[in-house]
Amino acid sequence: MTMLKKMSEKVLNLWNNWEIRGMVLLSLLLQTILIIFGSRRKTTRRIWIRILVWSAYLSADTVATFALGYLARNQGDSSGDSSEKANNSIQAFWAPFLLLHLGGPDTITSYSILDNELWLRHLLGLGVQVGVVFYVFSRSWASGILTFIAIPMFIVGIVKYAERTWVLWSSSSEVLKKSILSKFRPFYPLMALTKTRDQALEGNYLLQAYTFLDISMFMMQDLVPGIPALIRNRRLISKYSAGDAFKVVEVELGLIYDMLYTKAPLIYSRAGIFLRFISSLLSVTAFITFQVKIDKHAYSTTDITITYLLFAAAVFLEFYTFLCLVLSDWTMIWLIDEGRNALTSAIYSQLRKLTRSERWSRSISQYNLISSSIQSKPHKCLEFLGINEKMRQMFVHQVDMNGDLQGLIFGHLQKKAEKMEEDFNFIDKNLRSKLIGQRGDGVLEREGLLLDYKWCTTEVEFSRSILVWHLATDICYRVDIKEADAYLNKDGRIVSKEYETSRCLSEYMMYLLVIRPNMLSKGFGDEGYLETLQDLRGLKYRGTGAAVNLIHERYSELCGYDDRQFQSVWKTEKSVLSGVDRLARQLLLLRPEKRWEMIEEVWIEMVAYAAAHCSWKEHTQQLRRGGELLTHVCFLMLYLGLSEQYEIKEFDSQDIIRSWELTREEREEYLQARNKYLKVTPRMSGSSPGEVLKVLEKTVADKERELEREKRELEQLKSSLTASTSQQGIDSLPRSLPAQSDGQGTGQPPSNNEISLSME
Repeated sequence: MTMLKKMSEKVLNLWNNWEIRGMVLLSLLLQTILIIFGSRRKTTRRIWIRILVWSAYLSADTVATFALGYLARNQGDSSGDSSEKANNSIQAFWAPFLLLHLGGPDTITSYSILDNELWLRHLLGLGVQVGVVFYVFSRSWASGILTFIAIPMFIVGIVKYAERTWVLWSSSSEVLKKSILSKFRPFYPLMALTKTRDQALEGNYLLQAYTFLDISMFMMQDLVPGIPALIRNRRLISKYSAGDAFKVVEVELGLIYDMLYTKAPLIYSRAGIFLRFISSLLSVTAFITFQVKIDKHAYSTTDITITYLLFAAAVFLEFYTFLCLVLSDWTMIWLIDEGRNALTSAIYSQLRKLTRSERWSRSISQYNLISSSIQSKPHKCLEFLGINEKMRQMFVHQVDMNGDLQGLIFGHLQKKAEKMEEDFNFIDKNLRSKLIGQRGDGVLEREGLLLDYKWCTTEVEFSRSILVWHLATDICYRVDIKEADAYLNKDGRIVSKEYETSRCLSEYMMYLLVIRPNMLSKGFGDEGYLETLQDLRGLKYRGTGAAVNLIHERYSELCGYDDRQFQSVWKTEKSVLSGVDRLARQLLLLRPEKRWEMIEEVWIEMVAYAAAHCSWKEHTQQLRRGGELLTHVCFLMLYLGLSEQYEIKEFDSQDIIRSWELTREEREEYLQARNKYLKVTPRMSGSSPGEVLKVLEKTVADKERELEREKRELEQLKSSLTASTSQQGIDSLPRSLPAQSDGQGTGQPPSNNEISLSME
């Protein structure tokens, strides 16, 4: 019993001696993690880095606040010998460093975009914690020179904490919107652009991204720019290749990340540079004075070592901040803009070699529904705890972004933009809405196949369309692999390449549906996904190939694919397996080259649709997770004018032309498009804005009536075709292999047994 008592006393003494030391060291460790890994989350998807940064961010303020409270409680105690008083005085010297830790590193001010809205809480914390540190100072004022050395660090701590509070305030949604409205211009007034804009931007993606930044931030606050912005953006981005266009977006998203999640709004300003100089000077001065004036033997060796570590971290923080400032894209842009001479060009070329080229993860997440269904079902306790959805991350893998995929996406978007430019129709918001609203139906309509595929595109919700096309794409691939000699061309390269693109986009959209459903649309539920997954999991013990078996056995009994019977099953069942069977059979009737070309374009159009309908808030949230392909596609669509936010805001064209400094070609393009859209006659050209607005409203009403009439005619045509044509079942077609091309893009499908075995 006595031994236990002595052991408890030793443990208690050890805790009392190391309590404040441990908390200060832990606070220092958390700050080091945030300094090193805070900016890494922008360029990586590794889950351990996100967990590490998340844990450090949430713990850092709590640990520093608790340590300050401990110091405030223990100061002023006159009991104890001289050595204990000396230890108390040097521990009180740590209080400014804890205030510095509360200010946080420059690489991360907010973990999530929602943290910016909590700036008022940090303002209150600033006042309280500064008061606590001042209280510690007042109780330990008799410590002599040590107290005076702490004053510079006290100032640095206040500056850092005030910086963090100001940045959070300036990045909050309400303040950011007001700031953008007050200073909004079409582009930042770069010196290089005021003379020869096009020459300065040509081939320079850094300047190009900087010119887009202002209007992108404007639109991200759900504000409405004018049509001249559409013209300028489209002309600038159209001069770039697919790879360079994606690089422009990459740089701009990096700048937006800096503005929303770091201290960039302050440190890249004149005031920020001045504060950096002052804080660095004060930190170095305090460190040198401590090294020269303080008698190290008067204090505990452990406390002296901890103090040196705190100084080293403070100096390292200032040096790291300076390094990030010099090697940032912001500095590169400034050198390009201010340069144009031999010295700055040489500095720029050398710094460019030192900077990292990565600005996002450059990877695409993949989720395959059939592969995940084979895995063991999560335990019920996980479902009870509500973390079974997090387990879905286990089935996600990454593939690298490649130039071929970039070229296909950018080419598809350019084709849409060219349709919008025909006959100067880009002002017509209805046309832009139609192009943006296509989610596979645009490709199918161009191929003349929309009526056959309406049931799985425009007539169902988007999530259900993703599910059925994803599984059908996977089945078509497995069938083509089984019958490679019959279906692929001789070398197989074209079909293989198109399939890889189709599969990549298919599994990416499934990843968004399962892991990031908020990026697709509001109100998406898991019912269809869970029901389909449950049906597929029933085949777990029968092998991988049984997935197609189940689809065929369950749904091929529908008599000749009677349309009414199929529609009743398709519309009532939440599982999509019945639709997968029908869609796979329809696709397998096409020639392989045509089939994969069409599937590829359908998926690209679905990605574009999802990108255009994702909220800006969700896009900005993904920047802290390594970025998403969907966000890059969204910004490309924004530059090409494929956005519903562009609207006619003014009718005095002369004022618009002067304020936006349009070129002659842009001015003529704008006036022709404006006059065509408003149907302005010579008599109306001198009318007031109110009269022109009435003309616009009448034009819109006429177009809506015309669309309603065309819709009724299409419905009547569909009804007549349904009544006059006999039902054509897939099962009635011949099943001989290999399939022979009929010269019109169709061939015979594989037999049921071959489909069943294709996935084994």
